[in-house]
Amino acid sequence: MTTDQSKDQAPKTIRISSERFGEMEFREESVITILGGIIGFPSLVRYVLIQRPTDAPFYWLQSLDDPTMALVLVNPVLFKEDYDPPLPGSLREELKAGPGEVSLFAIVTIPAGRPQDMTANLLGPLAINPASRLARQLVLDDGVYTHRQPIIPAKP
Repeated sequence: MTTDQSKDQAPKTIRISSERFGEMEFREESVITILGGIIGFPSLVRYVLIQRPTDAPFYWLQSLDDPTMALVLVNPVLFKEDYDPPLPGSLREELKAGPGEVSLFAIVTIPAGRPQDMTANLLGPLAINPASRLARQLVLDDGVYTHRQPIIPAKP
């Protein structure tokens, strides 16, 4: 990974070689810092959100600290309309967010060869403030949600 800046104060860019996407370049201001990292990956804190195609409901959360690490994310309201977990009172302050500035994303698990069985972790959503580019993974313990919420409804 390298960072470039020309003498005329051009925006800094970050280049990585990802197994999934090949060579990529991002503007430094697009980097999201996940405070405390993600469960299982506490030292990986710098990420970018990639949406391909740009109108797809799924995003890739690509690590800049380890280019082999990328997770699939989805807005949980797209498949669970009543998803509205209680957020810690200190979260807005920590993410430097005003009212309505925190977006929640669920991490998706796709079983090999069985995309119809994909699930989303509604117990450990990522709270992201797009304005400050700060995020935190929450750990909910309210007994209402599951870490294996089906995304595609079962056929009757």
